[in-house]
Amino acid sequence: MKAFGLSLFLWIYLATAIKRLHDRDRSGWWLVPFFFLPGLYNQFSDLLPNSTWMLPFWLVASILWLWGFVEMFIVSGSVGDNRFGPDPLAKTEDGSSPAKSWDQQSELELVPPSASPPGGMHVKRGA
Repeated sequence: MKAFGLSLFLWIYLATAIKRLHDRDRSGWWLVPFFFLPGLYNQFSDLLPNSTWMLPFWLVASILWLWGFVEMFIVSGSVGDNRFGPDPLAKTEDGSSPAKSWDQQSELELVPPSASPPGGMHVKRGA
């Protein structure tokens, strides 16, 4: 059960992070230097020798993580369309935003109760 939850979380995280990178006009492969390399360093740092020549590796991992944090969570998306699609915040000809132009209520098909079969009817199975 724990593996299922972890894989579900990882799938959601990767999808969201890649969508955010696409919003910044960057490839999803930027997750490798931003999160996977610093994560690998942090995961195995206790196995590495405790000496001063490991300081540059720690510094590079920290800078990559900080750069990824700023890129993903602080800086706004690119303005206008990019190679990954249209700008979700751009205005259309009528002045509305395309991200907000879809009305869910107009897409729902509400069936009145009179369209369903009467209460006592059911389908005979296996007959």
